[in-house]
Amino acid sequence: MNETKDRMRGGVDTGTDRSKNTSDQGAMGGQNNKNMAGNAMGAVKDEARSAMNAVTNFAGEAKDKVQEWSNDAMGTAKNAGEAVQRWAGDAYEGAASTMKNFGGEATDLVKKYPIQSVLIGFGVGVLIGRAART
Repeated sequence: MNETKDRMRGGVDTGTDRSKNTSDQGAMGGQNNKNMAGNAMGAVKDEARSAMNAVTNFAGEAKDKVQEWSNDAMGTAKNAGEAVQRWAGDAYEGAASTMKNFGGEATDLVKKYPIQSVLIGFGVGVLIGRAART
């Protein structure tokens, strides 16, 4: 009977050892899974940070490029404005010179032909008066 008891104790001890080993292996597997999940989360965080840095860099570069284009556009508009201003000044000077020359020539003609000038002025006045009446 002692022998049976010893065998039973040996079987129980063996079963306990096996159960303990299985439990330890399960715990190790759980720890491994936990470590793998932690590593995966770390990798996801690193990738997210990397993506965020890339987006931030891209946004900064885009801002710089837009500012550069804006400055170029302002420079172009300023140059165009200056060119228009020069053109308008030249046109004004040309028109003023032409009108001064025309005025001088008209004065010379009136001095050269005074009677004809008075008659032409009278005729133009009559025509304007008739046109205004109708």
